[in-house]
Amino acid sequence: MSSAFPDSVDSTAGTLAATQGALLAANRELANVRAQLANAAADAAMLRGELNLRDTALDAGTSHFMIVDLLGPGRPIVYVNRALAHEHGYEPAQLIGKSVHILTAKHTDRRQSQQFYADLTAGRNARVEMEAVRRDGSTFWLGVTTTPLRNSQGVISHYVTVGADITTRKVAERKKRELQEQLVGEMRERERMAIELRLAQKLESVGRLAAGLAHEINTPIQYVGDSVYFLQAAFADITRLLDASRSAIANSSGAAVDQATLTALTTLQQEIDYDFLSIEVPKAFQRTLEGTERVTGIVRAMKEFAHPDTDEHMPADLNHGLRTTLTVASNEYKYDAAVIMDAGELPLVACKIGELNQVFLNLIVNAAHAIHDSGKDASTGRITIVTRVAGDSVEVEIGDNGCGIAQENVEKIFDPFFTTKEVGRGTGQGLAIAHSIVVDKHGGDISVHSELGVGTRFTLRLPIAGRANRNAA
Repeated sequence: MSSAFPDSVDSTAGTLAATQGALLAANRELANVRAQLANAAADAAMLRGELNLRDTALDAGTSHFMIVDLLGPGRPIVYVNRALAHEHGYEPAQLIGKSVHILTAKHTDRRQSQQFYADLTAGRNARVEMEAVRRDGSTFWLGVTTTPLRNSQGVISHYVTVGADITTRKVAERKKRELQEQLVGEMRERERMAIELRLAQKLESVGRLAAGLAHEINTPIQYVGDSVYFLQAAFADITRLLDASRSAIANSSGAAVDQATLTALTTLQQEIDYDFLSIEVPKAFQRTLEGTERVTGIVRAMKEFAHPDTDEHMPADLNHGLRTTLTVASNEYKYDAAVIMDAGELPLVACKIGELNQVFLNLIVNAAHAIHDSGKDASTGRITIVTRVAGDSVEVEIGDNGCGIAQENVEKIFDPFFTTKEVGRGTGQGLAIAHSIVVDKHGGDISVHSELGVGTRFTLRLPIAGRANRNAA
């Protein structure tokens, strides 16, 4: 028995040692597990901290941030920051799980919405400006950039939206657009008023010329009337002689006309003064033709002068325009000045000739008035008109040897309503309109040189190719 006991003790001791070793191993494993759990807890805490930091950072910003699940029903919101939620009138938790469509206005542009989702489906960033809706139903403008996200299978499962309230900018753009539209409207109204002013000034010119034109037409009409009256009487006398001659021939029955009949015919010929009629009747016809041609010329010139322009600049002969204007304005200057015109060979100029004729008329009438005010008459007063080519332009000079313009007034003459004439002779609009037509409407230039007591010269420079082509060049 004594020999068996030690063996049992040894066996127990070995078992105990093995158990202790296992316990030590278990403790080490437990320590490892605890360490891993501690690490995991630390990682989890770090992750929670990072997530909290992310949420805090996203909530601290003023930009809108949202994540939407594309695969969920109604495209639910899975994350939203405080700025976006509060702008829409919600707390962030109230929007989680809700459809993203509760944040957009129902009348959002359909084509824009389709393009937005088409870009996302294709994996492209989508940028859009849309009207968003708040919880209380009010709306505001939102500008967003949306980026699609793919899951581990490569399927687009979510999208991230970053945006901002752009209502202030949109309102500013709308006000700017309204101001631009208002400005365009005011410019159109100003242009309409300018057109009406030019038309009124043109009608005023036509009205002022009407009496003179009536006088100009009256003189050749008197020539025509007197000549026709003379021809009527001459025709009656010649008809008497012709009838008597026919009667004498008929009564002679083919025989020689007797002396008594010849004497009677000679007496009648002397009575009607046939020799005088044979000379004066052709002259009367010539006077009649000249008178009608003069009237026709005046009427044609007046029609050309008063004819409304088209909206387009058309090629025109400025020399012809000047001659037409001289014709209709002749009664304004013919008692005060002689016109000397040195017309150079000009190409056709792209212009509105009716408007330029109005400019020519204003300058010619002003020249006549200046000469009249200087005390000169048709024998001493001179209106000189010179036309020439100057590079890519045509120059028209209209000068006079009238009273001239005081130097303190030279810089004012193109100002609207400025005039040194007495009431009834001018409204101060003629030169202002002339400047507008030449400079603004035709892209040209108008200058003046004047010396008091000597005379005035206006120089017009007009681009041959027209205003549009000059601006394009």
